[in-house]
Parts: sequence; C-alpha cells; structure tokens
Amino acid sequence: MTYPQSAILSDLHGNLQALTVALEDARQRGARRFICLGDVVGYGARPQECLASVIDLVGGKDGLEPGICLLGNHEYALLNSAEDFNPNARAAIDWTRDSIGRGIERDQAYQYWDFLAELEPLVREEHVMYAHGSPRDPVREYMLPRDIRDRVKMQANFDCMDAKVCFVGHSHVPAIYYEDGRFYRPKDTEGPYDLGDLDESRAIVNVGSVGQPRDGDNRLSYVLFDGGNLTFVRLAYDIEAAQEDIRKVPELPPYLADRLAIGH
Repeated sequence: MTYPQSAILSDLHGNLQALTVALEDARQRGARRFICLGDVVGYGARPQECLASVIDLVGGKDGLEPGICLLGNHEYALLNSAEDFNPNARAAIDWTRDSIGRGIERDQAYQYWDFLAELEPLVREEHVMYAHGSPRDPVREYMLPRDIRDRVKMQANFDCMDAKVCFVGHSHVPAIYYEDGRFYRPKDTEGPYDLGDLDESRAIVNVGSVGQPRDGDNRLSYVLFDGGNLTFVRLAYDIEAAQEDIRKVPELPPYLADRLAIGH
C-alpha cells in the first residue's frame, strides 16, 4: 500500500483544548489521514466534542483519507464496566456514560454509541499494526520505559506482531522500543527520521498522549508517520481552560484537572 502522511494520536481523554491544537498542527504539517489509538473519552470534560471530531476525522471529511479509531480501555469500560478502574477513573467513566447524548438529538446520540460499539482493539495494515495497549494485549497492557529491560515481556510482544512496526498508546509515555533491545525516548518535537531497517529489528512506537501526558512534560504528544519516516510532536495548549472545564463538573474529581499541569 501507499502509506499517506498520517497523524497518529492516542489518549485524547475528553480534552478538547489539546485535541484542537493537535489537529490544527497536524493539518499544517501535511497530515492526509488521522489514526486514533483509543481512549477518546475518560478523565476530561468534553467527551462528546472529542467523539464528534474523531468521527469526522476517520470518516474522511474535509478532503482527508479515511482513518482509523481503535477501542481503548476507557471505551471498553464505557461499554461494559469500570469496576477495575481506580476511583477517579471510575467516576469519570460513570459521568461520561451519563453525559454522552445529553443536550443533543437522539439520532446524534445513537451515532456516538454505534461508533463506540464498532471499535476494534487491533487493526493491521500492510507492514503496520495499531493497538491501544500492546501487540500482546491490545486493550489493557502498558508498554513502559522500564519494560525494555524485561526481555521476556518484550519478546512476547514482538512475537505477537505480524508487521514491521506497531503503534501503541495507553501508557501516555512516548518512546520507541526496538526488537534488538534499543530504546529511545524523545524529549521534544523531533524528526522526521527514518525508523531504520525494520526487517532487521522491528519497532513498537508509543505515540504518547494528546489529552493527558504522563512523562513529566505537560505538552500534548502525537506522531506523524509516512510509512518510513517518523516525527514526534510536542505542543503547548491551553491547560487552564481544560482544567476549568473539568472543575465545572461536580462529578469529576479535581485531581483530574490538577494532574494536567504537571504532566503526570
């Protein structure tokens, strides 16, 4: 396949302010397609608006090529149960479940729920895979920097890949994990650079989080990929406005607003 310049985003978490900045930047950088690795909802106060944006993006509106959206663990909890979530995350999911469809026409609400119900946890294209969590457990398993030293876990994940590269999110920490043990963590907007000889050493790329970074940097994170060259993008956004949205909702714990400022 011819791989179009694609913006790969994950973990939007109802943060409309961050998503708006990421989308505008990606379009300016020439993105022709958008891929969301899941967790459109959860934590943040603007789930409906983020869902509406993602539905338009993956539908190929405004001259874009049709994109992809995956099932994240927060979508899974929304559709099933959040009983294994911590209290803050569970409160956010319970409020999100009640808020989707509020104040809009019934047909629009059905569109959101139908979209969520049809999401898949793993998608394969030629030479490329996409998962929310990991190749081994697409919904729930975290890929964290310390895992590069866990050769059993790493090899188990590469054994589950039938592609040269797999893009993941979920941990909210941008990084590249190579099959030969190399590891790289970007510190800023970096690239484009070639991922290297993926026939010799495949790669798992964590794109970080748009809506709730957790690597100590409060700027949003996403990736641009053209089939060979990769760019990590970090951008500031209006954190205070996103925090204020959360604090206006009594059902959302204030901690969910506080953590946006520290990027953790």
